[in-house]
Amino acid sequence: MKPLSKIMLCTALGAMIALGSAYAESKLNLLINGHGVVTSYLDLQVKDGKVLVPIDRLAEEFKGKAVYDADKNEVQVTLPDSAQQAIQIERLEAAMVPSTAKEALDTWVKGIQTRNGALQFAVFSPELRSKTKKEFEDYYWTTGGSSPHMSEIEKLKTKSLNKTTTQFSFDYGLVASNWKGKGSAVVTVQKFASKGHEGWFITNIKMKDPSDTGTTIGVEPLKK
Repeated sequence: MKPLSKIMLCTALGAMIALGSAYAESKLNLLINGHGVVTSYLDLQVKDGKVLVPIDRLAEEFKGKAVYDADKNEVQVTLPDSAQQAIQIERLEAAMVPSTAKEALDTWVKGIQTRNGALQFAVFSPELRSKTKKEFEDYYWTTGGSSPHMSEIEKLKTKSLNKTTTQFSFDYGLVASNWKGKGSAVVTVQKFASKGHEGWFITNIKMKDPSDTGTTIGVEPLKK
């Protein structure tokens, strides 16, 4: 049986809870993803600095259900599809944590070539994720445009800045229906642990023209 703490965590996946006022007579302001929620039903309380709420009511707030089985002495929580999908995405990202700096670069390039924002985001560092998540969401995790698109990378140069940081510089082809061109970029990759998984993650991206492949998120202009 899963500990209740894990059940509550899964139930609240994807939610950000902020306390908007000091505790007073068990009445708190609750914000979930920036939106206020009526809390009288939830019966929120603060005890020893911890926020307490009945798990069945919290589950219902997220369109789920919690049932106590007295015979088995366990709580069964049914999660909504969105929460299950969040767990699935987290598992997929954990499985594809780059084990080398080059693998991180290749994954990002593939994400650009296929206009897949989720693939690009998967190899971003936590700091870069926090800066770009809202923009990816606004574009429904689709980047790029109709044309041109990035083709193969060329003239790849690898520079080790230190034991945990590698910088790649390269050119890449630009292809449209009746036109071809060139672009260039510098990508910095760093090794550290993220969400309990050690790997290589992109910390900085610079392109000569950040708009040459359409909507490219998390990129800075490459200064001459």
